[in-house]
Amino acid sequence: MRIPRFYLPGEYQPQQVMTLHKEQVHYALNVLRLKNQHPVEVFNGQGLQASATLIVTGRRSADLCIENLSQPQNESPLHSVLVQSISRGDRMDYTLQKAVELGVTQIQPIFSERCEVKLSGDKLEKRRAQWQAMVISACEQSGRCTVPEILPIQTYSDWLSSLPQPVFGLVLDPYASDTLQTLQPPKTDRPVHLLIGPEGGLSTAEVEQAVNQGLTPIKLGPRILRTETAGPAILAGLQILWGDW
Repeated sequence: MRIPRFYLPGEYQPQQVMTLHKEQVHYALNVLRLKNQHPVEVFNGQGLQASATLIVTGRRSADLCIENLSQPQNESPLHSVLVQSISRGDRMDYTLQKAVELGVTQIQPIFSERCEVKLSGDKLEKRRAQWQAMVISACEQSGRCTVPEILPIQTYSDWLSSLPQPVFGLVLDPYASDTLQTLQPPKTDRPVHLLIGPEGGLSTAEVEQAVNQGLTPIKLGPRILRTETAGPAILAGLQILWGDW
């Protein structure tokens, strides 16, 4: 039987008692219907995991008693930054969830020319917080102990100008000549940046700007992928080439 996992940041010590947040309590007691003394796992988002025991303290409250500590080695050796043009509704949600399952290191949401989502002011940080919570949930499900960061949302031009040099990056372009099969391994230890366009794709000018900044245009086969499919697809391919598949 699968052991339930919960995210609680901080440093752990054996026999330490930690309190679950109210959303976690609801999930544990009302959704999973866990009982007192049920075994669970907890992770701190920075690589540390612990086995623990659930302590039910009330109808809407529960603690965890930390037992054995461990540091599972299940993070991919491929350091990847998914640069995702923001898409609408559950398309963006799907991309984030699957990217986490596939071992992404960081996620950089951007506004590109053809983005249909309009956010500004406080809504930017609110949406980022929602995406970060989704990433944590995906880590709980997939067994990861290190939580990928959702970086502050940027415009396409601001992201390009902030890229470190030299950079190793890929921009998905259905008209490119290179594919994953012809791609040469990176000559730098910097993360691999993976630039994905929105529903309408990146404009020709945006692809050219990315290439001028050092990114390599590639295509994923003869079929054009939807924006929510493209990121997970290239992550899966790179895990086979340079990751832990």
